[in-house]
Amino acid sequence: MTATSFVAWFTAAAILIAGLVVLRVYIDFPRLPSYVPGPPSPSWIAGHAVDLWTNQEQAGDLEFAWFKKYGATLKLKGTFGEDILMISDAKALQYILHTCTYKFEKSEGIIITILASTGRGILGVDGTTHQRHRKVLSPAFSETQLRSYAPLFRRVGKTLTKQMRNAIDTPGKTLNMHAWFGRASLDVVGEAGFAFRFNSLEDEECEMAEILNHFADGAATMSKALRVGLWVLEKIPALQVLIDYSPAHLHRRLLQFKSLARRLAKRIVDEAMIGGSVDDQGKDMLSILVRANQSGDMKKKLTEDEVLSQAATILAAGQETTSSTLTWLFYELAQHQDVQATVRREIAAVRARVGPESPFTTQDYDGMEMLNAVIKETLRFHPILSVVSRQACVDEVIPLGEPIVTADGQRIDHIPVKKGQLIECAAHGYNRNPAVWGPDANFWCPERWSKKLEHQLAVGLHGNIMTFSGGVRGCIGWRFAVMSMQSLAAQMLESFQFATSEDTKLVRRRPGLLITPRLEGRFHEGIQMPLSVTRL
Repeated sequence: MTATSFVAWFTAAAILIAGLVVLRVYIDFPRLPSYVPGPPSPSWIAGHAVDLWTNQEQAGDLEFAWFKKYGATLKLKGTFGEDILMISDAKALQYILHTCTYKFEKSEGIIITILASTGRGILGVDGTTHQRHRKVLSPAFSETQLRSYAPLFRRVGKTLTKQMRNAIDTPGKTLNMHAWFGRASLDVVGEAGFAFRFNSLEDEECEMAEILNHFADGAATMSKALRVGLWVLEKIPALQVLIDYSPAHLHRRLLQFKSLARRLAKRIVDEAMIGGSVDDQGKDMLSILVRANQSGDMKKKLTEDEVLSQAATILAAGQETTSSTLTWLFYELAQHQDVQATVRREIAAVRARVGPESPFTTQDYDGMEMLNAVIKETLRFHPILSVVSRQACVDEVIPLGEPIVTADGQRIDHIPVKKGQLIECAAHGYNRNPAVWGPDANFWCPERWSKKLEHQLAVGLHGNIMTFSGGVRGCIGWRFAVMSMQSLAAQMLESFQFATSEDTKLVRRRPGLLITPRLEGRFHEGIQMPLSVTRL
């Protein structure tokens, strides 16, 4: 069966099944109170999904406009008129992500996507299962363990510098920095995650690099038919086995990625099963995880499938977060030459103190105030995921820090939600909420981190930004990501000058599963960040 015929068959079947399911569950949809404001739905079938994924020039344009018009809490429409609560209110987000973490689990739609791409790793499980996964994973992300990766960050940074120097034959050569940072991040995560050297910076034919690039490239499409199909799978979990038979290009790439990641990780698991233990010298995350799993309570151990799924999870989460953030960071530095010069002077001052041959320490990086301000501001302004999706497991009442004002002047400071209510925690909505970040929230301004932000509620893990989510369900590897960004960014700025190129003005924040840079009018060319690079 060809991909086209499968899509046609799947669409027809999905529509038929959807009609039957709608009759059964429509009256059971949890409904939000009528006083919750929101934009009119463009489609009863798909709600706002297609507009959010496809019909906006830049990711966030619609949401930012809605939050400005309706307030920090609003109502959107999902498939077949289902209510969705979208929130950028700090108090409400704190309640959902921190206070009542396990009362608001990941939505079924997100779980389907995660299971298809990484399997039953820490991202794809809920409740007590998540607690079990996190306990076994924690030793791999301890402060001591993370510091041990510093030599790896330096070595990959040196390789990146060398390869870029070889590629620059004239001053101001335009390079696609997303591709360079993507391969560097893959090399870092592969070796730190499960002691495998992809060498993607030197091997242009690296299979995993190509798979990850096509995965991110294909994750920006949405149609009414696809939205209906996903909705059917959400409502009838037994039908999710159909995903394994899809010949769609993106799904084939997902299967390739998951299969390769599990294959690379299995050697570590097999060594443990044959020898009874994993080599104590193994410092990669998966080896540490397996050792922790072996020594733990039998009832709380991860299965082999769960352990292998962690490899795909570490690779998917770690690689794209770092590469995308670095890509947007240098996009901003290329447009703010004064900031770029300030960061470079800061790095040079530390270099003069430690000496030309001595590597920077973790303390050196943490002491670079402007470098860290630039990283935080980029994480705030350019989150890779626009929303963190949740679903109420019980009836609850969500408090609001920014009350809803009704048509008759009432101020509503709480919203009751029913079990099953879909909730979109808007990461980039919160990250640009003026009530949290001030009147200049919609501008990239690293200087804001030199001032103390007053009266902030605890929401995000790093700098109170929601890019790594928040609470015990937040990204366990956020510190690893920040440390690798510090090292790679500093090495780049010591070696190169970055400026805008002719095509930089065409860069757009393309919405989708991941927010990626594309060129206006040339989206078909894939992910690009063309910057002018000159050797120093």
